[in-house]
Amino acid sequence: MIPRPGLRITLGGDRRAVAAWTQLLQSPGTQIVQVVSPDAAAAEDPTLAVFFAAPEDAASVAQEVSATGLAFSLVVGDGVDHPHTRLLHDLIEAKRDWQGAFDAMVDPLAVVDLHGTIVRANLALARALGCPVTAVVGADYRSLLGEAEAPLEDPIVRSIASALATTAEGRFAHLPGTRQITVSPLQSEEGHVRGAAVVLKDVSELHEQQARLLQASRLADVGMLAAGVAHEINTPLASIGLRAESLLRSAQDPQLGALESFKNFPRYLTTIGEEILRCKKIIGALLDFGRTRKHEVTETSLSALAQSAADLVSHELRIRGIGLSLELDDRLPLIRADHGQIRQVLLALLRNAMEATPPEGQVSIETRLLPGRRVRLTIRDDGEGIQPENLQRVFSPFFTTRPMGQGTGLGLAICHGIVTGHDGEIRVESQPKQGTSVTIELPIGGPSRTTAPGGAVHG
Repeated sequence: MIPRPGLRITLGGDRRAVAAWTQLLQSPGTQIVQVVSPDAAAAEDPTLAVFFAAPEDAASVAQEVSATGLAFSLVVGDGVDHPHTRLLHDLIEAKRDWQGAFDAMVDPLAVVDLHGTIVRANLALARALGCPVTAVVGADYRSLLGEAEAPLEDPIVRSIASALATTAEGRFAHLPGTRQITVSPLQSEEGHVRGAAVVLKDVSELHEQQARLLQASRLADVGMLAAGVAHEINTPLASIGLRAESLLRSAQDPQLGALESFKNFPRYLTTIGEEILRCKKIIGALLDFGRTRKHEVTETSLSALAQSAADLVSHELRIRGIGLSLELDDRLPLIRADHGQIRQVLLALLRNAMEATPPEGQVSIETRLLPGRRVRLTIRDDGEGIQPENLQRVFSPFFTTRPMGQGTGLGLAICHGIVTGHDGEIRVESQPKQGTSVTIELPIGGPSRTTAPGGAVHG
């Protein structure tokens, strides 16, 4: 079996030897008790009793300890520079090297026995659980990690039962993040499973990066396709628009207007013209979406941009009866960014928040400095929120929750392209009936790339 923690060792005899061995043996999970006599050692019920005696006292000390019934070790001679002491020193140094490498691993690691008790744990696991290592070692892993969330079947139990290495992915109730769980059974020399080594790698950020890469790839593909389609459609639309305008001028003829069968023609032609303009607006958004241009990077203040965007929509917010609160950090360092593009993103997000917020509701803007030379801007609203099934689609081109004809579904997709083009991140958090929060994080040093999706942001 894997040795369990909680060694209790009593040391007695020569004081110099006791002090030297105490320093050597002191470690988490090991309790050292210094005693003055074998009887005192027996009262402590130790795992191991060690006594140090001069050669002339060895026989009497051995007899005295034997009388207590203790399992003991007797070190005769100079216990400070004894061969056993040197051997113990080398063994402990090797153990410390191993424990140091164990604790240096950034992924949480644990060794569990057949009963699920954690017999070894590294610092990363203790930090992830928010407790000291001493509280982890000796505890049942199920009580510490919590239940495996469906559809994850506990891979630790499965691996120990099957004696096969297992890799799975999922979440535990008490452990933050999505984890890649790798379980490697530990076997004795006879081939019997005696426990398992468990690695709990946090893959939450990896999933987010994969999602962002997939989103960027999709946006790039759709952008190229959209640009080609937009150019193809623009020509016939222009021809239709010109002819509709010409027919509308002809329809002003009083003689035609007097005809009963012709009276609806001006209204129809006006509708055709309006719909053509709407199509052109969508095509303009498509062209902007697919266009790549150089960044016009300058030093700018994110708080000043937020204030400017808020000023532009404040009048319409007042008309709608929506409150606006600003919590802008004027001490934010200047960032290197395309002033016009970031301003368009903020305007688009504010308009989205305004459209979602009912009268008497509230829209708020907050800027903040983050560690790692990054700045954050958050826009919150008191709207109806976004349904969970739609939350993953908000950055998809042409997806919109607005009624037909009131949005192109390209606004957030273009915002996403602009922000990621600045090496930034944009996230949407929302709960039904609890409003929506959109967060943008940007590096202070500016984008590493020289080009980015450009153009105006359309709703």
